[in-house]
Amino acid sequence: MAAPRDPKHIGVNVRRLRVAAGLTQLQLAEAAEIVDATVSRIERGRMEPSAELLGRLASALKVRADDLLGPMKDPGRPTHRPAIARLVAAVDGLDDGQVDDVTRGIRLLLAAGRRSVRSR
Repeated sequence: MAAPRDPKHIGVNVRRLRVAAGLTQLQLAEAAEIVDATVSRIERGRMEPSAELLGRLASALKVRADDLLGPMKDPGRPTHRPAIARLVAAVDGLDDGQVDDVTRGIRLLLAAGRRSVRSR
């Protein structure tokens, strides 16, 4: 049986998945090709998205449209604090070799920062 469409559930789900993905409302709106005020209205339960808009939001969030309907289920994604989620979102589209390069670069920057702090 399909979950009931409740704008409040949809809004909570959109917000939770958006934050988990490290996206701002503006970034999600741009990815879904809508204005950020629409994302805000959906998240606050003031607007029920059409089936087409629901699909665009799901695609932008990299989930199924069904994941946005009904009470929130475990989305299968780790929940990170927003800063970490933004980092994950930044490397999400990279292949494994590129992620390894980024990881090495971050470790070098962190090591240089530690050396700089110790030399003061």
